[in-house]
Amino acid sequence: MNNKGYLLTEACLALAVGAVAAAVLYNALLPVSVSLKNLQSDLLLSRAARYSQSFIEQELLLHSAGVKITIGSNDKIICAETRGNRQVTFYRSGGALAREIKYNSTKGVNPLSLEEVTLESFKAEQLGADKIKVIIQLKDNAAGRSKKFTEVYTLANGSF
Repeated sequence: MNNKGYLLTEACLALAVGAVAAAVLYNALLPVSVSLKNLQSDLLLSRAARYSQSFIEQELLLHSAGVKITIGSNDKIICAETRGNRQVTFYRSGGALAREIKYNSTKGVNPLSLEEVTLESFKAEQLGADKIKVIIQLKDNAAGRSKKFTEVYTLANGSF
């Protein structure tokens, strides 16, 4: 019995089946890879938003005796503090959330955003005598994804 011709045919058939299986697997895993990148981007944006919002929350809930909002091309939240004559201002500066602290005659500015993201917009709105709504829109620089975050704060120590 001569089976020499079947070995080459079987090898070609196995190679073709393997190529089809690889193509099907690639097409099945490509959306999973895209979804994973989107999920990583969303997690980064959420982490950056929570980081920035925590500073605003701390000032509004713990330290502010009075709050003033300036609305325009660049909204600002100005917090007059309960301790002495210290004033804290939050605003958008150069694609980052900035916190400017004035104490007596000195002034300092700290960026409060992560390097991986850009703050595209910062809006503040008074909802009531003791409530403020802050909307920030962040963009993931690597993925190009953008997401808007809204937070409502209740002033604990002061009012407008």
